[in-house]
Amino acid sequence: PWARVIPVRCLGSVNLSWVTDAMNSGYDGVVLMGCQKGDDYQCHFVRGSAMAAERMSKVGDTLSTLNLEPERVVIHEVAITDIKRAPQLINDMAKVVEEIGMSPFKF
Repeated sequence: PWARVIPVRCLGSVNLSWVTDAMNSGYDGVVLMGCQKGDDYQCHFVRGSAMAAERMSKVGDTLSTLNLEPERVVIHEVAITDIKRAPQLINDMAKVVEEIGMSPFKF
């Protein structure tokens, strides 16, 4: 599987319309990764991951409107020191896509 990485300054800057546009364009899935909460919270924008989680809580409704599975979009908090986790999360999404199939919006 291959993945397109789109860096953003903060996960809190990602809005639902970007994810919806990606899904409408035929992306098979979207993995959103942001700063991990906890004692060593590293978000320079203070509430980025929390804002993203709140915005993405509505993604399931949007996906069902498009007749797409909610598993196609996931959000994860990753510690900056956990460099092995990001590739694993991408591989996990690839397995999900393999199970549910490619996007019906591919052209």
